[in-house]
Amino acid sequence: MDNKMITIEQAYKAMFYFLEHEYELTKSDDIGCLLGSMDWTIWDDSTGPADPAMWEDWLAAIKRTL
Repeated sequence: MDNKMITIEQAYKAMFYFLEHEYELTKSDDIGCLLGSMDWTIWDDSTGPADPAMWEDWLAAIKRTL
């Protein structure tokens, strides 16, 4: 796969899909709870995760990485 630039939101959603796959394999309650808080599709406007603090934590992780 070529290196491509993605947005911070796309990276968040990629992480969500990765964790969702791990949950399907393991049925881990911890991962399931995390996914519930991270889910972007719960709200009709799809402007952020179910738990807004998850987005703030994600932005802090991005800042730390860069």
